[in-house]
Amino acid sequence: MKSNYEWKQWGKADPLFAVSTWKGKEKGGALPWTDEEFYELGRSDWEDFFAQWKTYGCNPAHCLEVGCGAGRLTKHLAGAFQAVTATDISEDQIAYARSRVDRENITYRLTDGVHFAAEGPQATAVFSTHVFQHFDTLADAERVLQEIFRALAPGGTVMIHLPVYALPPTLVTSLFRRMLAVANQVGTLRANVNRRRGKLIMRGLTYERAWLAACFAAIGFQRVEFRTFQVASNGDWHDFVLAEAPAEPGI
Repeated sequence: MKSNYEWKQWGKADPLFAVSTWKGKEKGGALPWTDEEFYELGRSDWEDFFAQWKTYGCNPAHCLEVGCGAGRLTKHLAGAFQAVTATDISEDQIAYARSRVDRENITYRLTDGVHFAAEGPQATAVFSTHVFQHFDTLADAERVLQEIFRALAPGGTVMIHLPVYALPPTLVTSLFRRMLAVANQVGTLRANVNRRRGKLIMRGLTYERAWLAACFAAIGFQRVEFRTFQVASNGDWHDFVLAEAPAEPGI
């Protein structure tokens, strides 16, 4: 995916700020992230995230983390699951995470950002946050969701963070939808130009709730649920999609 380019660059330039883009926390900023602060933020956010996941239902055997970055949440996933496979497209991010979050039950894996299951379904849970919002296109997101579904064991669940919006059912809804699609295309063209210039960028992709619901259903997920809640760390609202693979393949 084209968005892999900037994330490899961010992994080299500022791995902590790339994951948690709080104002002033970048390298050279007023108060750049320290490891202690960064992983404490992960602990706080994970408590909020996992509280939601547990009420939905979550098998703690094996979690696949899509986009582990510098291990902000990997460290705490390892305390909730018997085994964690933490994946990322950035060698630098994985190296940073491995050097600071070294647990016997964590396996780090470098991927192309799309393919996660080398030998078919194995994960009882899949988690991802601050990843899908940076893809270039909905087609990219759909490819990743398809591969996540393939990586899930029967009955496994997913908890995926991504910005969600809902269009009101009016006569001009289709017009709004076309306008948003054009805006995203323009953003992609601008991003491609900046990539060619070597500029460090950060894309922002939002998802229509109706599109997500249809996409998850078409892939084969069931019990799709949307949740929006605040995190204690800074009061920000986070949108998540929770879903489940059928208990038996093909059902």
